[in-house]
Amino acid sequence: MTSTRIKAVVLAAGLGKRMRSNMPKVLNPVLGREMLSYVLASLKEAGISKPIVVVGHGGDLVTQFVKENAEIAWQHEQLGTGHAVQCALPQLNDFDGDVVVTCGDTPLISGECYRTLVQKRRASGAKALVATMVLNNPKSYGRIKRNQRGELSAIVEFRDATDEEKAIREVNTGTYCFEATALRDAVSELRTDNVQGEYYLTDTIANLLSAGEPVQAYLHPDSDEFLGINDPADLAMAESRLGDRIKYRHLSSGVLIHEPSTVRIEPSVRIGARTRILPGVVLEGNTVIGHDCIIGPYVTLSNIQIEDHSHIAPHHLTGARKPAGPVF
Repeated sequence: MTSTRIKAVVLAAGLGKRMRSNMPKVLNPVLGREMLSYVLASLKEAGISKPIVVVGHGGDLVTQFVKENAEIAWQHEQLGTGHAVQCALPQLNDFDGDVVVTCGDTPLISGECYRTLVQKRRASGAKALVATMVLNNPKSYGRIKRNQRGELSAIVEFRDATDEEKAIREVNTGTYCFEATALRDAVSELRTDNVQGEYYLTDTIANLLSAGEPVQAYLHPDSDEFLGINDPADLAMAESRLGDRIKYRHLSSGVLIHEPSTVRIEPSVRIGARTRILPGVVLEGNTVIGHDCIIGPYVTLSNIQIEDHSHIAPHHLTGARKPAGPVF
């Protein structure tokens, strides 16, 4: 799967009022890294090295952050997700491959997931594929309606849904894969005749279905991947789940982690085999720990290199030039 046949549009123009942050939502850190950086890394892993990032609120900061790693499309007015994709269309002119559309506030989606969406769209021959998930509490997600054959028949935004439709537990993740020409055609026909008065990207699915084009809904087995961050509670949940992934990766490579729920490890940290991480340890930034070490308990290391066979024990230094006690 080559990047020349796949492009991506990342929706990153929102203000994120519920985050109560002074920075653009997609630049808020998740385990020490901006949440947008996880999205860009996963897209790159899927073979999409230079996605189109749609910016709006704080767009100059987002542009500065992505630098040469993405193209930028401006959404100067916030008129909905469909309008955001319309703003990116000039950069998709003459492209006839796959277009992944995803959100900049979903840092847990893996590169493997993006690859799967593209592969399933191609294999099915569908003009569009929408990733769905089942939630016990669907909240305000758009609901997925299927016909008697189990095929996608509509996506209904929560604000436009009836009580019966709100009872549906299968929901839209906000992540799609389109055939490029079909996306251009469907987006050009969007209207604002809805409760919000916005251009809904979900209406592209309705436009394709009404034109008799094949559209597929892919029910993804892991709803955690599509966790969107809208407020500090979501951020804490994402950090916990991402942290679990990181710790599992280290455990699988021979690192011993005691009481993992008390340990915080950021994604750039490297740890050698047979090293023991004791309770209450925090490992940040580009910290590198050798093999056969003992770290902790209750030690914080930030951007530091630890040699093989070292023991870093808890200590408290005030105004000392030379560490006292069994530091190494």
